[in-house]
Amino acid sequence: MAKLKKQVKRTKEILSANTVAPISVESLYDDVDFRSTITREKFEELCGDFWEESLLPVKEVLKHSGLKVDEIYAVELIGGATRVPKLQAKLQEFLGRKDLDKHLDADEAIVLGASLHAANLSDGIKLNRKLGMIDGSPYGFMLELDGPDLVKDDNTEMLLVPRMKKMPIKMFRSIKHNKDFEVTLSYESANELPPGTLSNKFAQFSVSGLTEASEKYATRNLSAPIKANLHFSLSRSGIISFDRAEAVIEISEWVEVPKKNQTLESNITDTLNVSNETSPGHKTNDDESSNVEGETSSTTDSTIEGQDSADVTTEKILKKRTYRVPLKIVDRTSGPGTVLSKDAFSQAKLRLEALDKKDAERRRTAELKNNLEEYIYATREKLEDAEGIVKVSTEQERQSFAEKLSEVQDWLYTDGEDAAANEFKDRLDLLKAIGDPIFFRWNELTARPAACEHAQTYLSELQKIVSNWETNKPWLPKARTEEVLSEAGKIKSWLEEKAALQKKNSDFAAPIFTSEEVHEKIARLQDKVSSVNRIPKPKPKVEKPPKEEPDNKENATNTDSDNGSSSTTDEDTAQMDPPTGNPTDEAKETESHDEL
Repeated sequence: MAKLKKQVKRTKEILSANTVAPISVESLYDDVDFRSTITREKFEELCGDFWEESLLPVKEVLKHSGLKVDEIYAVELIGGATRVPKLQAKLQEFLGRKDLDKHLDADEAIVLGASLHAANLSDGIKLNRKLGMIDGSPYGFMLELDGPDLVKDDNTEMLLVPRMKKMPIKMFRSIKHNKDFEVTLSYESANELPPGTLSNKFAQFSVSGLTEASEKYATRNLSAPIKANLHFSLSRSGIISFDRAEAVIEISEWVEVPKKNQTLESNITDTLNVSNETSPGHKTNDDESSNVEGETSSTTDSTIEGQDSADVTTEKILKKRTYRVPLKIVDRTSGPGTVLSKDAFSQAKLRLEALDKKDAERRRTAELKNNLEEYIYATREKLEDAEGIVKVSTEQERQSFAEKLSEVQDWLYTDGEDAAANEFKDRLDLLKAIGDPIFFRWNELTARPAACEHAQTYLSELQKIVSNWETNKPWLPKARTEEVLSEAGKIKSWLEEKAALQKKNSDFAAPIFTSEEVHEKIARLQDKVSSVNRIPKPKPKVEKPPKEEPDNKENATNTDSDNGSSSTTDEDTAQMDPPTGNPTDEAKETESHDEL
């Protein structure tokens, strides 16, 4: 089915540029290939009502925007499907336009636009200048309240965020209620949701603490019904969240405040009025006016002080106080995308571990099955084409092995399709137990003589190397060189003995000795030779002449001076003496041994 879908998609894309397109699917069913052709006209006929349904998004855009077709200035096509000629024709017919705008790359425009918008919002990416972008909510959100004594009406089910509301935004809703309740958030229209959406409800919360707060303040003088304020926010990504909830309680209380003294106020007013009264014909000089003002001021002050010293009374007035109590919000949402509890998380972890084990077992099964199949094909080819197999196996062995290969191959494509991994491993081990000895004898048929020839060559060269040691490296311990020669003699005798036995042995039987054994013995001998060959030449010993006893200080000084210069001369002479042996011959010998 995957092959068919892939080829159908490719054929549809070809029909966008050609009137006829081929369709070819290999091994569609029972190893039968499917090949055919289809015309663009037939393709458009098979689509049927899909062309009319393709206009629904355009109609929805016009409906929500409140625009008419003749008010549209340009129509830009975006998306790979807009390349279909029939779709373009339907859009031209519906919009009443001869040509559609194609200024943007239909495939890359959406991706580039999303990247630019993300960079515009990100704090980690700095643009040369911020682009002014206004984004709206693609869906409308509904708020539904449910709880004791809540009557279903417009106050319990309301539109929280209208479609295309500018983002981001914060909002709150109030409900007059005095008991705990449930809050449910849902999409406004279930028909506008993507295919596969099971329900338009996506979040549910439990609000508690309102009942306790109502009981606590029930005995107080409530000036208004208790209400709950619910605060929501809509992010730039179009994700709505329930931020907090609080209970609002308004109480009227009698509070004592200082009482206003009406007698004092009237006395002050009367005094001021009397002092300012004069007859129209009366004349006074400045001194008299000053005295009158002074007397009036003195009288007023004394009156106020007298009243303050009297009793100060208070009165009770009715004042309103508002208390805000935070409410507890518990997320009760269930289904995909919700936060898991500890138990649910543990169970999910166990399920994932079980699935991982199944995946590992499935991969192991596929690998072992592939190894078994590969071994069968490779082994059968060797049995049929390799000439050396005939020399190391009998006709009966080859025939029996070929029958076993056919038997396992038949099982592999019948009962073995759904077999476990261990079954593939057991059958592979069974085939290898029969085939590996045959192929091992076949490989040794050429590898063993080559290993023996290499060993003989090395043993011959080793005799020359040891002979050169006596001339170029006389400091080498004789016991070590004799040990090397003894080991070489043992290997040579072992090779001659095993080769004689191998000639008498049948090629159909297990070999007397193997090439690997020969290589191991030669490798150990080479290590021993290298360790002896690298023994350094000992440094020559320098003997100092004995010191003479001086008769006096002067003779002692002269004698010491003479001895010191003589000693220095001897050391210099010893350092300038060339080492025994030819260093060039020694280097050549080391290089020749390393090459071997």
